[in-house]
Amino acid sequence: MAIDYFVKYFNEEVFDLPRLLNDDFFQLVKILFNAKHYVSASKLLVVAIDSIGFIEYGDISENTFIKWLKTYSEISSLGITAEELWEHRNSLLHMSNLQSRKVATGRVRALIPYIGKLHPNVELDEKDTGCYNLFSLIKIIAQACSNWCLTYDKDRNKIQSFVERYDLIVSDARMLHIEYHEPQNY
Repeated sequence: MAIDYFVKYFNEEVFDLPRLLNDDFFQLVKILFNAKHYVSASKLLVVAIDSIGFIEYGDISENTFIKWLKTYSEISSLGITAEELWEHRNSLLHMSNLQSRKVATGRVRALIPYIGKLHPNVELDEKDTGCYNLFSLIKIIAQACSNWCLTYDKDRNKIQSFVERYDLIVSDARMLHIEYHEPQNY
């Protein structure tokens, strides 16, 4: 199978990883966020982190989601941890709620996303619950991606493992589209 994204994102001098990440991951997060589909935007954002963690580290026993966040992001600036976001991810993707098993047993704080600014009179039990601004999280992850992309400029040898792992990732931007005579709208 041909590596279809080579022509669009690679040339002899440039590997346009930021544009590839935007096209395959962030563009849809932005569309969903702007359409006020915040839960769906959150789900795609954490799937992007999963995919990028796999691309960076491969299939290892360590949690690549947490490792990638700790290496490249400033997630602590939101008042949350990579481990908490991992459990939040588990809750969202597996049950579409905020109660992963570790949260339900009190081993990890529950996270509650919000949009805009919290009212100053909102009181939270920060021992058991953390809040984060979804838009701020998107910006933190975007900056982490920028930090990560810079590693490819510093170490061009990473491109080989990138290609091997990225070929396993599916995305709308790279999905084969075949025209049919009948409309395929839902």
